[in-house]
Amino acid sequence: MAQTALGRFHQRLPNRKQAELFDWELDLPISHRTIYNLTKRVADRLRPAYEDVKASIQESEVVYCDETGFPVDGEQHWAWTFVTDEEVLFWVDESRGSQVLEEVLGEEFAEDSTLSCDGWSAYPSYHTKLQRCWAHLLREAEYVAERYEEAETLSAELHALHDDLTAFDEEDPSASAREQKRAEALLHLEGLIREDYEVQEVQKLIEKIRNGLGHWLTFITELDVDSTNNRAERALREQVVLRKMFRTLRSVEGVQIHETITTMIATWKRRGLDPPEQLQSILGGELRSGSETSLAGEF
Repeated sequence: MAQTALGRFHQRLPNRKQAELFDWELDLPISHRTIYNLTKRVADRLRPAYEDVKASIQESEVVYCDETGFPVDGEQHWAWTFVTDEEVLFWVDESRGSQVLEEVLGEEFAEDSTLSCDGWSAYPSYHTKLQRCWAHLLREAEYVAERYEEAETLSAELHALHDDLTAFDEEDPSASAREQKRAEALLHLEGLIREDYEVQEVQKLIEKIRNGLGHWLTFITELDVDSTNNRAERALREQVVLRKMFRTLRSVEGVQIHETITTMIATWKRRGLDPPEQLQSILGGELRSGSETSLAGEF
């Protein structure tokens, strides 16, 4: 059971390929459906641990969030990720709206907790204390500057400001120094967006800076907050790869299997634990309870 779950969600093997391996390597001819049933049994055993991860994230002071499209039965859905120092949670939903944040993080997410995110409108609709991702901003500034000379100085200013702020943050300054630095950086950003720009693409970039003006500099005064949302983006890459491999999830049940097992594998890895050992430890209770017989019957 552990190997089947890892084969599907770590080695990214389709059920057909796994069935072939059982036949070729173990001389156990089984059906694609049996492979699916095995992963469902694993997910059922892991679901309480999944709910524990969700509860831990709800109590975290900093949560890094992101989302990407992931079809379910051919219809557009979204794979969300929520990342902390110790946990990675995946949640697949038909919505990309703030109601997903309410369902995952709770309707009363702590006011003093910070969400790190991109510019998607669901985040400010749900929570007021945000850290907008500088990596997104700087990439967009570079892209525009490569095409329009008018944006070259703006891009250079943004890169220089971010370099200065991250270097300042690494010095572990006092709280008062942080407040002063944040005020100075805000004045710098306000000066940049007051400039007149003629090119529409540059104007859009300025509007992006203006819309997030209260959220670019949270990391200066919040010691445990990154300036970028890279943690969530890195976590979400595995979902992107799985989407390319499997194209679509097939059902609500398939969604729960997918989000449960990928969450636990990613969380164990983030905690420095060994996923095969963790899986075998949790599944051992089921095997000791007499599932050897039923499992053999499936074969």
